[in-house]
Amino acid sequence: MPELPEVQTVVNSLQPTLPGKIIKSVNSPNGYTDVLENGSIKKYQNSLIGNKIQSVSRRGKFIIIELDSGFLLIHLRMTGKIVLETPTIKDMKYVSFQLTFLDGENLFFQDIRKFGRIYICNQLNWLDDKLGVEPLSKDFTSKWLYSKLHTRKRMMKPLLLDQQFIAGLGNIYVDEALWQSGIHPKALSNRVGKIKAHKLSTAIKDILNRAISYQGTTIINFSYGQKKTGSFSKELQIFGKT
Repeated sequence: MPELPEVQTVVNSLQPTLPGKIIKSVNSPNGYTDVLENGSIKKYQNSLIGNKIQSVSRRGKFIIIELDSGFLLIHLRMTGKIVLETPTIKDMKYVSFQLTFLDGENLFFQDIRKFGRIYICNQLNWLDDKLGVEPLSKDFTSKWLYSKLHTRKRMMKPLLLDQQFIAGLGNIYVDEALWQSGIHPKALSNRVGKIKAHKLSTAIKDILNRAISYQGTTIINFSYGQKKTGSFSKELQIFGKT
């Protein structure tokens, strides 16, 4: 599943082209409307058509497209991809969501496993209630982490994977951060000392920033833009290793 660096890479690839585009039509080419989290295709058409895209950003693993009125959110889940070029006939059967813009260009959401979801909403308060601190924000400090670790008694890896605790981390970067900071995945959070908590907060930020600079990690099928892949896999120290 794409994690924070992969989602940020997708956002970075969309930022130069999407803002300013006006939505002309909304469709589900393969008819798989379960991708729509908030209702029918008609509801999405009524909400989105005529709206101009203002910005593209990220919160946790959610891609946030801000509109003139409201927001369009995309969660890639396991195999979701945002494609701006028209997919091949073979790939088109996996496209469950399509935006067509007034300038004739398109955005396609292609998802082989069909776990990805598209959301529409008027505000983002619900997302902040759902997600924890952003690990690359100023709010994420070693002091914050040490304090929060000691309010819980959970194994470290499951806790760091909890999106309500820290948003955006997944198996790859949790493994790497715990390895770099010398903390066992099954260690209890309330027994992690200040020095280890500091090492962990530093490791999380360092690894995420480096992964973003490598355009994420492609293990199996993550890609962005024109089928570009991330190259951080060659930097992995522990994930996927015996």
